[in-house]
Amino acid sequence: MNVEQVWIVDDDSSIRWVLEKALSGANISVASFEKPEDLLIALEHQQPEIIISDIKMRYSHAKY
Repeated sequence: MNVEQVWIVDDDSSIRWVLEKALSGANISVASFEKPEDLLIALEHQQPEIIISDIKMRYSHAKY
């Protein structure tokens, strides 16, 4: 059985919570990040199948 993995990056904790609940309820493995920089560090070690990202975050100072 393949384990689907979704990563969420959003500075709004309520959005992360709702997405985590919905995806985990569908038996999808979820990891969430508050800061895009933390997600980028995690990407150095592992890659998810899907990344769900907020497009405007207050913590994002770097240019990607």
